[in-house]
Amino acid sequence: MRGDTIAAISTPLGEGGIGIVRLSGPRAVEIAGGLFQATSGLSLQHVPSHTLHHGFIVAAGRRVDEVLVSVMRAPRTYTREDTVEINGHGGIVALTRILDLVLVGGARLAERGEFTERAFMNGRISLDEAQAVLDVVRARTRLGLEAAVERLGGRFSVAIAAIREEIGRLLASLEVGMDFPDVDEATEDLGPPLDRLVEEADALLARGERGRIVRDGLTVAIVGRTNVGKSTLLNAFLAEERAIVTPVPGTTRDTIEEEAAIGGVPVCLIDTAGIREPADLVEAEAQRRARRAIDRADLLLLVFNRSLPLTADDLDLARENWERPTVAVLNKSDLPRRAESLDPGRFAAVREVSAKTGDGVDALGREILRLVLRGEIPTHDAILFLDVWERDLLRRARSSLGEARAGLFSGVSPDLVAEALRSAYVATGQLQGIDVGEDVLKRIFSRFCVGK
Repeated sequence: MRGDTIAAISTPLGEGGIGIVRLSGPRAVEIAGGLFQATSGLSLQHVPSHTLHHGFIVAAGRRVDEVLVSVMRAPRTYTREDTVEINGHGGIVALTRILDLVLVGGARLAERGEFTERAFMNGRISLDEAQAVLDVVRARTRLGLEAAVERLGGRFSVAIAAIREEIGRLLASLEVGMDFPDVDEATEDLGPPLDRLVEEADALLARGERGRIVRDGLTVAIVGRTNVGKSTLLNAFLAEERAIVTPVPGTTRDTIEEEAAIGGVPVCLIDTAGIREPADLVEAEAQRRARRAIDRADLLLLVFNRSLPLTADDLDLARENWERPTVAVLNKSDLPRRAESLDPGRFAAVREVSAKTGDGVDALGREILRLVLRGEIPTHDAILFLDVWERDLLRRARSSLGEARAGLFSGVSPDLVAEALRSAYVATGQLQGIDVGEDVLKRIFSRFCVGK
């Protein structure tokens, strides 16, 4: 119900310095005021907006917690509704007790993302900015945070609005020519602006693909025969001794997964057991797990010991078709080279490193990003966070613009060109939150936590 007052705990549950119970809606101040005993003696109903007050939450004449209560009156709030935040001590018992009292007082427990949904429904933020809020909360690297904040500023909304406005202008121009054929309307002039629109849509899609990688991260499997330095390479990326390293071949008997930030991109690194003919059942299981890790990897680091001649196992691995980008990593560059040269045509790249000293590891990380991101190292203004629904709408808009451009130059009926433009206009409108169904909105906001 849009007219009711909602409440939720807006901070993570558990022990902490503070915890916040948030209320939003027409009765937010009244409900909180019925529980709050201000040190100043003032009633919350009469305090100015955007002020903070010390006191106690009181129930049945007993103090529940010492709190600070902020009062923010509509429309200058996140939801554009009256909002109260009760800042108590960050213990789960105290916060839950305060929330229970608020609910008994007449508030309803908020659904997932309902505060942000109300901000969108009340025109406080666009649908694009609402989704950016979730990206800020879920950012896993500094680059991801910068990109989310960039989108929170409405940059994508502005770009889509400009594209939609131009589509509308072209559609109006085309329809004038159809409705008033005696008017000298040169339809061929629509070609250059259509070309620009297609280029802009392509650029947004490219930024969205880079954003997908930055948000979702990559999975990189470190593969090779035993004792070539795979675990040492994992430790070098992590800058800590995560994997056990010994001179004994076959030390790693299971997969080890850890996440590192490489160039602002979350990368799940999987250290696998050395691939060779298994000597026992345990090693056979380790081999199976290594193969499973390889199957789900976006990219492989195939490690060789350059300080020794290549073995038959090395050559078998070098010849295998891995069906994904593979970088040949010639490890132990701090030692004299004795390994034969590998055929560079079989690999996406060949890099020399010393996992022991760290030499070349940073360059290897940059090479990983270049391969996955088609030669570009991401920056916050070159990436865009889009979910599956948004990417699909943007692709549909791009496809319709392409159809309109092709139809225009091939001489098809202006009606067909106009229909393609209308489809692009509708898709870009949905990206702005125009005529979006309630089921779509529920799906978007259900990804949020309760209290946001």
